[in-house]
Amino acid sequence: MRFGGVVALNGLSFNVDEGQMCALIGPNGAGKTTLFNVISRLYEPTEGKVTFAGDDLLAVPAHRIAQIGIARTFQNVALFPGLSVRDNVLMGAFSDTKAGFLSTAVRWPTAIKEERTSRVTADALLEELGLGAVADRPAAGLPYGTLKRVELARALASDPRMLMLDEPATGLTHAEVDDLADLVRRVRDERNLTVLLVEHHMAMVMRISERIVVLDYGAKIAEGDPDAVRNDPQVIEAYLGGGNS
Repeated sequence: MRFGGVVALNGLSFNVDEGQMCALIGPNGAGKTTLFNVISRLYEPTEGKVTFAGDDLLAVPAHRIAQIGIARTFQNVALFPGLSVRDNVLMGAFSDTKAGFLSTAVRWPTAIKEERTSRVTADALLEELGLGAVADRPAAGLPYGTLKRVELARALASDPRMLMLDEPATGLTHAEVDDLADLVRRVRDERNLTVLLVEHHMAMVMRISERIVVLDYGAKIAEGDPDAVRNDPQVIEAYLGGGNS
């Protein structure tokens, strides 16, 4: 992936197994979020290919990414502040509906049924993630840790096969990070999800990841289980030894 003369991703190649918790780490500017944006079709890569469950992901329009089973959160919370927590989560559920604009506008029975199903899904997720008490409150003004859970609930509302989490622990307290780690692992296990995680909080990465891919300047410099990566000299030099946490 090139931006003018800048090579943001350079010959990067790795696999994530179905059901695996895979972390993508590296210094700031290593290309982690760029890769997320390629996978979620926000960016068109200069060359190369991305496959998901055997299909060519680059042939899928960006608006169909959620429909084929990929959901993501963002490094900076991307919610609608004026909408209630429930309505924010419903935005994720609607990506999995089949009713078109016309049937929804005229309130055809199929559209009404799907809307009711989506609300049941959203309310169940809110309870599961401990958000039931704030379901009717606007997102604006809620604590940052709560907003992170709302964004996770919205991603899960589309019933994904793969969940992409972009620095979910940013801005959280140590206690909130521990709670989030437990929540992500529980959600993965209960829903049999594949999780691709970008995170700078190394304690969380080492605690819940089964495989780690390390980037530096857009290229992969290491890959393996947490113990192997933790002791890799290149990782220690480029990332762990560079003062990042």
